[in-house]
Amino acid sequence: MPSFSRELTVPGNIADLPAILAFIEASCEESGVHPALFFDLQLAVEEACANVIEHAYANMGGELAIKFVTRGRDVIIALQDHGRPFAPEDVLAPDMSLPLTERRSGGLGMHLMYHLMDEVQFDFAEGTNTLVMVKRDAVSFLPADVDA
Repeated sequence: MPSFSRELTVPGNIADLPAILAFIEASCEESGVHPALFFDLQLAVEEACANVIEHAYANMGGELAIKFVTRGRDVIIALQDHGRPFAPEDVLAPDMSLPLTERRSGGLGMHLMYHLMDEVQFDFAEGTNTLVMVKRDAVSFLPADVDA
């Protein structure tokens, strides 16, 4: 089955977010992702990248690699960094029943990633942090020019 694969590596600064979002949008367009899912994929990636920039790299920058791949009708987005690892299970989910003004700060980015994507997996090994997010049945058509 044909697949699509694109990669982007950025210095890992907050100023890189517009380029990252443009990369995700272009990858969605080129790979045949259903347009209704563009925003969901962009938001999940934006939240993940913002967390890496703020928490793993403490706003000091560091290489951030993003890979966008399709396998059949599924989209797989992988992010890799070399910042400080964390324990995802220690991040408390926000209490969405509370009014916005009463919620504690933090945790919303991961909450969004888990709700927008079908799978979210973290791996921390040998100085490399990897986040893999999968959106199933996202590709509405398979472009004729993708790599076989």
